Amino acid sequence: MKELKIPFLNFGAPKSKSALDIGTSSVKSIVISRQKTGRMQVEHFSVEQFEGERSKESVVAALKRSVAKSETRIQRAVISVSGQSVVVRQVLFPKMSPDELRSALQFEAEKYIPFGINEVYIDAQIISDKAEGGKIKVLIVAAKKELVDEYLGYMNDAGIAPDAVDCDSIAVTNSFIFNNTGAGKDKTIALINVGASMTNVCILKNEMLNFARDIPVDIKSIDAIETQVRLSFDYYENQFGKGIDGIYISGGGAREPSIIERLKQAFGLDIIVWDPVSNLVLSPKVDAQALKEVSGQMAVCVGLAIRR
Repeated sequence: MKELKIPFLNFGAPKSKSALDIGTSSVKSIVISRQKTGRMQVEHFSVEQFEGERSKESVVAALKRSVAKSETRIQRAVISVSGQSVVVRQVLFPKMSPDELRSALQFEAEKYIPFGINEVYIDAQIISDKAEGGKIKVLIVAAKKELVDEYLGYMNDAGIAPDAVDCDSIAVTNSFIFNNTGAGKDKTIALINVGASMTNVCILKNEMLNFARDIPVDIKSIDAIETQVRLSFDYYENQFGKGIDGIYISGGGAREPSIIERLKQAFGLDIIVWDPVSNLVLSPKVDAQALKEVSGQMAVCVGLAIRR
């Protein structure tokens, strides 16, 4: 499966492979280059914790530190957004071209999202043109303008130009498929990316994103994580008539044995920890051990940087 590419805002083809993941407790950055061999190489990475509470000032300061530590002096980057102001939906549309779909979104999207069309940036991608009844499957992504503009403001204040704005769930999906070719073939698997205060749940059927949900829950609230993941799985099974065959975990939660054990007991499935940088080569300038220590947290960043 090709990577999903449905940015809310695209500012032209990126001249660099730089990505910034602005999280709830830190900013992760990565720069990836394509080698003559076709392999993707990590040129730079960093994880900058916020100093004090998360605020505009602490986010901008962390972004500036990320830039300062990069030898390439990141000038442009892809970013992403997540949370309850972001919606990802798979819906059926009458058969149409991509251009026709873009026009139809302005009139049809409000049926599928909980926001007014004028409140959001919205985009969509046809993911299958062989749905039942001659229809097409479409993945719709919408994000409140207020949230996107806030993140663009951080970038502007840090002196970084945006290449595109994506969403965490699609970035995690792209990163997983890139690093785990064939792992989800003919299966229904869940990707659970557990961050400090946000967990992304993505459900893929045969390597295609069918369901995505961002859960605002603290990494220390294991009961809440289990409950919300279970609700997500139950909703998916009710909607699609299919349970989960396997669970893959990333993020800070991948380093927490208590979370892994709880999920294993709750769902009776092995919890597989996957590495978002396993299919990347490293520049000699990159500290391999330092990257290994934080690699689980780089799922969003890698997914943003490898998108074309």
